[in-house]
Amino acid sequence: MNVALETPRRDGTDLRAVIALSIPSVISTSSRAMMDIADYVMISFLPTTDAQTALLPAQVWMWSYIVIGLGVVSVIATFASQALGRGKFEECSSYAWQSLYVGAILGILVFLVRPFVPELIAAVGHEPRVQELEIAYLRIALLTTGPTIAAEGLGWFFIGVHRPWVTVWTAIEANVLNVAVCFVLIFGFFGFEPMGIRGVAWGTLVAVNYRMIRLSIAMLLPGISREFGSRRTWRPASKPLTDLLRVGLPCGFQWLSEVVVWALFVNVLIGTNFGSVHLTATNVAWQYMRVAFMPTIGMGRAVSALVGRSIGAGNPDRAVWQARVAAIITSAYMGSLSLIYFLFGSSLIGWFNPDPQVRAIGGSVMICAAAFQLFDGLAITFTSALRGAGDTFIPSIFFISTQWLIVVGGGWWFTAFYPELKSIGPWIAASTLIIVTAIFLWWRWKSGVWRRINLF
Repeated sequence: MNVALETPRRDGTDLRAVIALSIPSVISTSSRAMMDIADYVMISFLPTTDAQTALLPAQVWMWSYIVIGLGVVSVIATFASQALGRGKFEECSSYAWQSLYVGAILGILVFLVRPFVPELIAAVGHEPRVQELEIAYLRIALLTTGPTIAAEGLGWFFIGVHRPWVTVWTAIEANVLNVAVCFVLIFGFFGFEPMGIRGVAWGTLVAVNYRMIRLSIAMLLPGISREFGSRRTWRPASKPLTDLLRVGLPCGFQWLSEVVVWALFVNVLIGTNFGSVHLTATNVAWQYMRVAFMPTIGMGRAVSALVGRSIGAGNPDRAVWQARVAAIITSAYMGSLSLIYFLFGSSLIGWFNPDPQVRAIGGSVMICAAAFQLFDGLAITFTSALRGAGDTFIPSIFFISTQWLIVVGGGWWFTAFYPELKSIGPWIAASTLIIVTAIFLWWRWKSGVWRRINLF
């Protein structure tokens, strides 16, 4: 895709550019969420709801480990897109290949973490039958660390150089493979014993390894190799790796903090304090929130690539206009979902779980989601624009401090002083965080401080 970069265009050119890059980015970014949702749908047909209750808490702990590596490789799009704008094509692929080495390091270190899984799960204190399923899933799911990080980093490269459809097809293939493997292993077909929730973890492991291999092969194809020198840049390289750590580690620690905070939110503030019914309701509502924010994150990936390329080409004014166009699109999308969640939240919960208590609690959670959806879309858009400009440190400090203060501190405050609200108290705190974050990120982008950053 070629985008004229000389001046901001108000004639629809930038709107078409944002949409053209966003559609495949949304599809590829949503693929892992769709994978998790498909898994959740399949385990909902098991005889008990224990697997439904256990899946999200175990996944949150899994992401707590993986996410720091994902934060590091997320800025590959920033470096690749700015290098593309500068005409430094081999730099693009050199940054991309480093994701394999980041993934390999964290994938090896996971074997030091796995022995502590039972103690970690036991410390949270869910019901024994739920704990058993959480441990079974998490031990296997942690093995997805290396291929998940590597595949995401390579996917960021293709988005950063405006070749997003490569990531789309690999994502679709991986999702189909995941559903097939999970279906066989969860319920026990073709001679396999039924594995239940363990089958979900094995299916994901197979799918993410497949996607990593497919993207690695795509990096070596003649067209990409000719343009970006990818067959010459595959070795570990100190400068690209150092650059990724310098700019990406703030994102990694921010995402780590976010996942740990949400792990405490789901497992302790809700699960431990209010029991399995409230935890199940949050699990179900979470699936709908993924439908909302994963496409928006996909739009954010496109924004990072567009902003990065415009800045690399020396045109920050165009980056401002592209971020504005994306904010309008995400606001329309998230605003529509807010209305749906507000009007039909309880019915949506009932599609997954017909239990009257779960429907009632989950319906209230969906009202909280309706309140923060619009702000969540703006927060994702502007943090993505800032990442495209290389502005990661100050936003990460803000994220980390407010997550602990508002979600953990505020959630505990509601639990202690307004126990009659039950799990909705912590959800009010979480909604407040998202609203505050959106306002800060809009102000940070509006201030233009990112214009003074020289990424290279």
